Amino acid sequence: EKLPWFVIFAASGLIGSIFLIKPLNALLLGESYAANLGVRVKRVRIAILICTGILTAATTAFCGPISFIGLAVPHIARLLLGTSNHKQLLPVTLISGACVALLCNMLTVVPGSNAILPLNAVTPLIGAPVIIYVIVNRKNIQYFN
Repeated sequence: EKLPWFVIFAASGLIGSIFLIKPLNALLLGESYAANLGVRVKRVRIAILICTGILTAATTAFCGPISFIGLAVPHIARLLLGTSNHKQLLPVTLISGACVALLCNMLTVVPGSNAILPLNAVTPLIGAPVIIYVIVNRKNIQYFN
């Protein structure tokens, strides 16, 4: 009964994100360059916050707090692709996020027992090392191609 609401909110957030790909790529160059390219920086930032808020709220309401997936997966996608082009990052992030969530869900089952770990206990096992790697190597990681 909750799934239709999730689909409505997630689809609206994703559609909004798709429309923001070009302004996001322009903002990678800096605010002044983006403004010179015709991007309304303030309006785009508000739209980004709204889309992010909708997607975060829908996911948290439907799936619960799975924080490390949302933090780590975009960095995993950037490291895999070696680019910051949002046209390539968005689909790869969606697919890799689903794969990481599925992997974490499979790891919640304790072999030889009927016990199931909470998903929040497993997601840091994958997410924390990625975040630590990005923080430690942030000056050596080149995303721009």
